[in-house]
Amino acid sequence: MATNRRGTRRTGALTRASVRRGSGQRPPRPDEEDEGTTGRLRFVQSPTTWLVGILLAVVTVTFQDVLTATVKTILPLDRVPDRLSPQNAIDVVEVRDVKDIGYYVVRDAGGAGAGGDGAGGDGKILEEISSGGPWREGRKVVDAGTADWMITVQGRASQQVRITDIVPVLEGGRCEKPLGGSLAHFPSQGVMDVIPLELEVDAPRPRLKTSGKEAKDAAPFFTGPQAKHITLNQNETEAFIVHATASTGYCRWRYRVHYEIGGSTAETTISGPGGKPFELTARLADASGYRKVYFPTLDCVLPDSRLPHTWYEQTGAEYARDRRSGKVPPCPKS
Repeated sequence: MATNRRGTRRTGALTRASVRRGSGQRPPRPDEEDEGTTGRLRFVQSPTTWLVGILLAVVTVTFQDVLTATVKTILPLDRVPDRLSPQNAIDVVEVRDVKDIGYYVVRDAGGAGAGGDGAGGDGKILEEISSGGPWREGRKVVDAGTADWMITVQGRASQQVRITDIVPVLEGGRCEKPLGGSLAHFPSQGVMDVIPLELEVDAPRPRLKTSGKEAKDAAPFFTGPQAKHITLNQNETEAFIVHATASTGYCRWRYRVHYEIGGSTAETTISGPGGKPFELTARLADASGYRKVYFPTLDCVLPDSRLPHTWYEQTGAEYARDRRSGKVPPCPKS
């Protein structure tokens, strides 16, 4: 006899037991963990993965270079920020004495100098000059009257550097009285074709000026209605000669360079060789104030019987006496 069983009705409803059992994630079995870890390592170590990573790195670097080039094309060179510090944007490549011809003073010293006589070390100057020897080595020799210094600078920044001013800064704020000692008139090396500038270093307010045919034609280089500037691109060099004069005093100075880079301003200092100040002394108004004077045949009338490259030595008093008439005197007897 068939028995009518009551059918069981299945619903989608969750029982408490089912909620409790399904609320947490089923912990993985040990074999499942090993299988997942091994799969990830296999993916990382895959050659395809490394190739894709390298390609992404190359694309990123290329994009940065293209973006930088685009920015530099749109913006002026002097408006692009630079990784280099503005204080290091200019490098002083060389500072060299290129005085062509003129006077030098061997100043008095407290002790004996090289080859010296106890008064400035000029005991063998005549001998060394005549033989073409390095007569200035070991002595404190200062340009007298005029000086010519060639200064070469180089741009180091990736954008343009614009030099807007170069100002001489006197040591102690002023020049002193002219130096005494011994005077030598000695030709030196030639001058290269570079930017010529004039500087009257013992003027009340010394400024660099353009080099004119006459002193009255000289105008300020960096200031005034005709102001100019010097621009330097990366690794570009520029040389200029400063023809300095002194008529009243003995001056020591350095140059303060003002420039613009990346939309900001900065300064640097140019010193003489060895980091020392530039030096220049005016010549004494009366040559008798010098202990001795050394000069070539260019300073006197040479008889036909004399050698054309002879050098002479006189005391300051003798040199001044022979030139009081204003005429070129005959060369001394050697």
